[in-house]
Amino acid sequence: MKGNKAVLLIVVIVLVAVATIVYTITSFYQNNETQNGYSQSIEGTVAKIDDARILVIKGKSASELEGQTEEEMLEGVSEAIWFSLSIDQVKTVDEWDTVRITYSAVSESFPGQASANGVKNLSDETE
Repeated sequence: MKGNKAVLLIVVIVLVAVATIVYTITSFYQNNETQNGYSQSIEGTVAKIDDARILVIKGKSASELEGQTEEEMLEGVSEAIWFSLSIDQVKTVDEWDTVRITYSAVSESFPGQASANGVKNLSDETE
């Protein structure tokens, strides 16, 4: 009898441990920002185009940015990111366009740096 209770207790402990591990792993992958399907976005103005990279600045219009140096463009801005784009994505934007960029992760530098998951030119919608 004592042996059966000990085996049953061990089985219950193992099942609870396995369930806890599965739950923890599942929660991690559902809440982890780097997993596929999770993305952040920024809407802003394309301030500069440099090969396959664009600088998107949030909170300033094209008229406010035109004729300024990069340093002047970034003054007083809370969000600005250099995005690496694919060749196809680069073809969809021009300087001073308003865009919505989706991305997964951004570096902690200012301006930030990230790879674009998606690019939507909002200027095309208003024309």
